[in-house]
Amino acid sequence: MCTFFYVYDKIHTIIKTALWVMKGMRSSMANEVKWTEEQKQAIYEKGSNILVAAAAGSGKTAVLVERIINKIINENIDIDKLLVVTFTNAAASEMRERVLNAIYKKIDEEPENEKLQKQIILLNRASICTIDSFCLDVVKNNFFEIDIGQNFRIGDTTEIEILKQDVLEDLFEEKYEAEDEDFTKLINTYTSYKDDTPLKELILKIYTYIQSNPFPEKWLKEKIEMFNLSEKLEEDFSKTIWGELLLKQVREIVKDSELKLEAERQNLAKYPELQKYFLIINDDIEQLQMLKINLDSWNKAYEIASNIKFKTWATDKKITFEAKDDAKATRDMVKANLKKVTEKILIFNSKEANEDINDMYEVLKKLGNIIIEFGKMFEKRKKDKNIVDFSDVEHFALQILLKEDGTPSEIAKKYQQKYEEIAIDEYQDSNLVQEYILNSISRENNIFMVGDVKQSIYKFRQARPDLFLEKYKTYQTKNNQKDGDNLKIQLFKNFRSRKEVLDFSNKIFTSIMSEELGELNYTEEEYLNLGANYEDTNQDLKAEIDILLTDDTDEEDLSAEQKASATTSTWKETNGEENDSEEEIERVENIELEAKFVANRIKELVENKFQIYDAKKQEKRDIKYKDIVVLLRSTKDPAPIFEKEILNLGMPVFSDSSAEYLESIEIQTIMSLLKIIDNPLQEIPLVAVMRSMIGGFTDNDLVEIRLSDKYDNFYNTILKSKQSVSNPLRAKIDQFLNNLEMWRKEQEYLSLDELIWKIYNDTGYYNYVGLMTNGELRQANLKMLFERAKQCESISFKGLFNFINYIEKIKTSSKDMDSAKIIGENDDVIRIMSIHKSKGLEFPVVFLSGTGKQFNMQDLNNKILLHPEIGIGVKYIDYDMQIEYDTLSKQAMRNQIMLETLSEEMRVLYVALTRAKEKLIITGYSTTDKQNGLHDICDKYSELNSILLKKCKTYLDWMELVYMYNQDEMKELSNINVYTKKEVLKMCKTEEVEKENTEKQILDKISKVKIDDEEKKKISKILEYKYKYQDSTTIPTKTSVTELKIAPKKSDLKCAKFLKEDTETKITNAQKGTLIHLCMQKLDTQNKNYTYSQIKDLVQDLENKKIITHKEAEAININKVYQFTKSKIWEEMIHAHAVHREKAFYISIPAKEVFDKELEEKILVQGVIDLYYINEQNELILVDFKTDYVEDRNEQILVDKYNIQLELYKRALEDALQRKVDKVYIYSTYLEKEILI
Repeated sequence: MCTFFYVYDKIHTIIKTALWVMKGMRSSMANEVKWTEEQKQAIYEKGSNILVAAAAGSGKTAVLVERIINKIINENIDIDKLLVVTFTNAAASEMRERVLNAIYKKIDEEPENEKLQKQIILLNRASICTIDSFCLDVVKNNFFEIDIGQNFRIGDTTEIEILKQDVLEDLFEEKYEAEDEDFTKLINTYTSYKDDTPLKELILKIYTYIQSNPFPEKWLKEKIEMFNLSEKLEEDFSKTIWGELLLKQVREIVKDSELKLEAERQNLAKYPELQKYFLIINDDIEQLQMLKINLDSWNKAYEIASNIKFKTWATDKKITFEAKDDAKATRDMVKANLKKVTEKILIFNSKEANEDINDMYEVLKKLGNIIIEFGKMFEKRKKDKNIVDFSDVEHFALQILLKEDGTPSEIAKKYQQKYEEIAIDEYQDSNLVQEYILNSISRENNIFMVGDVKQSIYKFRQARPDLFLEKYKTYQTKNNQKDGDNLKIQLFKNFRSRKEVLDFSNKIFTSIMSEELGELNYTEEEYLNLGANYEDTNQDLKAEIDILLTDDTDEEDLSAEQKASATTSTWKETNGEENDSEEEIERVENIELEAKFVANRIKELVENKFQIYDAKKQEKRDIKYKDIVVLLRSTKDPAPIFEKEILNLGMPVFSDSSAEYLESIEIQTIMSLLKIIDNPLQEIPLVAVMRSMIGGFTDNDLVEIRLSDKYDNFYNTILKSKQSVSNPLRAKIDQFLNNLEMWRKEQEYLSLDELIWKIYNDTGYYNYVGLMTNGELRQANLKMLFERAKQCESISFKGLFNFINYIEKIKTSSKDMDSAKIIGENDDVIRIMSIHKSKGLEFPVVFLSGTGKQFNMQDLNNKILLHPEIGIGVKYIDYDMQIEYDTLSKQAMRNQIMLETLSEEMRVLYVALTRAKEKLIITGYSTTDKQNGLHDICDKYSELNSILLKKCKTYLDWMELVYMYNQDEMKELSNINVYTKKEVLKMCKTEEVEKENTEKQILDKISKVKIDDEEKKKISKILEYKYKYQDSTTIPTKTSVTELKIAPKKSDLKCAKFLKEDTETKITNAQKGTLIHLCMQKLDTQNKNYTYSQIKDLVQDLENKKIITHKEAEAININKVYQFTKSKIWEEMIHAHAVHREKAFYISIPAKEVFDKELEEKILVQGVIDLYYINEQNELILVDFKTDYVEDRNEQILVDKYNIQLELYKRALEDALQRKVDKVYIYSTYLEKEILI
């Protein structure tokens, strides 16, 4: 004990001395911070749970630090009695550093205050950490409370992913061997004939998703049980959560339609001549109103929607009013939207809808069981390896802190006594597990939460902004707080940005963010209010929106209205549902155009010495590269292009794009070398290394080696070639093989990291890549590989083979490791980063680019959707009948997730705009074709509402609409410019002209060179060289039966009359044939005597199930299908021992059998056999359906055309079944008969 006090006294003396010195150094520090009244509340209030809604740039971190200091000084609470939870480790380190600096500053004022000096020592063990770190501490200190070893370790993320895959492989293997019926049902339901990967991905997706729930298994069972409607089949579907959401969606569509029609009705009322059209629109509105007032009941809504009849639009050529045509166009749009309601939402009555949901219950139950089984098997495997992942740590902590009845455990109560306050930073990004954990250790009145729900952008990590919103709505402000109420404090004074940035941001979000879309009403209470003091720099600081037209339209081709109205350039009205399916592919040339523009704009700012206000020095200065950031929604594709264009203009840039580390040339080269050290018989890695700087072989060297033996493995060929190659090449081979053999021996006793570093030194490859473009980054990547190898030696991937396997599994699991980071905070470079990575940062000048790129809605097309409240949205899948369509549960969830995704995108936009301190420049590309979508938008919608905003697909759409509805105000707040492609290229002064001149100079020089006849012969020989196996390069390695060019001339066969193109319905001939084929495949062999009406019912059922559309149903020739049920083939099918339809196959055949060329190669042919069965005589019968027109009813035409195709089918079937095909038939729907081949 005496020793402790002696050490403490020594440390105390050292600290006092250091502080005395530091006091003089800080004597020139800025004056004391002046806190606002709201900030003072956040610093000093106590006695209840407190939620601080801190807008962007409001100084929330400074407030949190000051609150901690206040607890220490004024409330005499030691810092280790506080739990401060941050979102990231970097934030925790920054918080710890800020607290330390604040303590030092206070000690400057009170150098003799021993309590403050004590806090410096206690700070090292203070609980300022992430939630993961806190949970890990709980588990390590209480491991004996749960079934886990004391010396467990946190598994590497990639290691855990690979372990998941291994466990899943083992589980599937067990199920296959056991011939598990439930498993077979799942395989049939969720996989194709190719492989079982879709089911594996589905299991992993759901398993990963449910880990964000406090009780994963319970959640999964409850959500699956929602599908058990066997006792509720007669209830109105609106009582289900899905029915409720769908009727809400219908209500919005009806409201939207009513608004549009009302605008047309008012316009028609102005013209007495258009009275009859006025009455038609009036009748439409009345029908919509009738539907609207009955949307509280599913059955009523279904009945009314099914019976809506739109009157025929009167045709009167004498009336040529534009209002009439506008009204008709709007009415047609409304009719189309209502049709989608009846075809996609109100497609069943309540009983049918409930049955549809209930039918998937058993399949989901089986899926849930295998997910739970996988989870237990995965837990056991981790336990055997004594590893855990971060999700485990949270759930273990929850087990320790909560009893089974949900009340705090005794250990939790100890934490309650320990911590005087729990402070949570970035609370808007918490999930439900974290909420349960922190609530379990609180005293119910000592949680201090700081965050901004408008910056909640981590929904993909299962963050729950609704936790923040629920408190935001229920907690009371200081003026309204009563006893027992929790406190809400709002910090909306922004100390980051200039007035121009704030005014622009406020206008945008006041116009677009609402509780319905954005999950919060952005009213004046939410405004970002100016708090920063900036000196006037006499520059145009208004926000800038630059729209780049990527087509080749010249400026003079645009009308004055189009040129002035930038807002019409990127918007085309849809009803929202197409947002995901029509997502446009981002063309590289569009990105390049925008990147050129941005690079040029940055160069202008630098060359024109744009003035930045330095707050620390309180003076203006010239802009530096590090003052500029380019923000992108996603950096994967555009970042390298932006980086290239900026570099082309001679400016330094760093792209934090998480480029694919494993695909970088330096990592691929070293990994190839490691592969051949492990096994030199791997040809591709071997050639890659030889062709690299490490081997030093040229292409000609490799060809010379290969010519010594064309057929043996390349490594063996290298060994043989030493007898025949030239002396210089032989020396090169000897050196390469000697090095390889040396490394192969060394890998037996060196650790993997030592071997890799030795390779770097032996080859000089590390220094070599340092001389390449981005050499510093490449060297850092090689260092990372060395560190990764070192790490793998300490976990379960020891040895060279296991390390290679580890890296390969990362590739196959679609995972990757981030490239090395080589840039510091103060490096003077332009930064390119994603909006997500910019959160918490600030820059004087922000370029928000790529705003014309569509929102990513691809996840909405997944077979299963997941939602924390709604549960599971699935497709209806009937394997036996080969039917698949979205259930109403999925329709409801799809719409809800789309709304939440749009809300998240709105918050991402908020984060992007609020990064700027002084200048905000927004860029996005569009086309002139897209300008036509908004010309009449103001007539259809009197105000900018959520219905219209939901139709938007890009950030630029939202901002343009704000401009349209607030043109005068937006012109005051921003400069909006539209540039054609030609203008951008001219403005950017690209090197194209210089490039053309250089090429011309080279060609001129070549033309003047004199070449003798001998040289001409050599050149001619090279240029006229023909590859010996040229024919082989023109054939595919894999093809389908239908793609083989083995048919007679097209003129030999004509279209069957019942397949004639219907220009009105746009059902093509091929589609009609496919539809008839589909119906024949759906015929049930249990029905021995089909009637004509039963065939009609079958087609109607396909339409009801949304497998085919109404137009497609009408295009089906019922009689053709009916006649098939009277054929000899059908008669044999209904009595057959076994019937198989639409079976896929692959077969390898000599290419010369298919192509009229002498070829040695084989090709892989794939196809689908329509039908085969084993009849009562035990004969194997093969049948192919054909819908071709047969001229003069000549059967031989069909036989000649498809003979080779059917021969392939026959060969494939015989290979697969190992028995002879006894008969082969073509069934012709045109001839209504079978033809024996």
